[in-house]
Amino acid sequence: MWPYRDVTLQMKWNEAWLSNKDQDGDGLLDRHYGFPSYIGSGAWLTNHMSGSDVVINDKGKEKEVHWTYFIKIVAAPADATVDGGIWYNANGVEIGPSIWGAFAIIQDVENDPLAGIHGKQYGSPAGPGFGQYKP
Repeated sequence: MWPYRDVTLQMKWNEAWLSNKDQDGDGLLDRHYGFPSYIGSGAWLTNHMSGSDVVINDKGKEKEVHWTYFIKIVAAPADATVDGGIWYNANGVEIGPSIWGAFAIIQDVENDPLAGIHGKQYGSPAGPGFGQYKP
């Protein structure tokens, strides 16, 4: 992990992703409590990463270049299907690319001047909001 030591990471999630309580009495914080898996649980997560890279400009001077990355991930709804690595809702509308098996990416925003990447890289056709994925 040493190469990532200068990356700032902020994660946010709901109770279905990881509860702040031991709801079932096993001494551990619960994941997807009340559901056999994350699918259909309404779990969501955001990751917001940022950092800087130092480059040498055309005048031979060091310049710091800042980058950011943001992603929204949701647990697939119980009635969703995955086809070709993409999750679709019951109406056949794309939710987003599959990640970690039970999850879909619903929004991906990246700004990296060195890579020439700016703005939204992916937005779910089903919408970027978390509310529609409640159980």
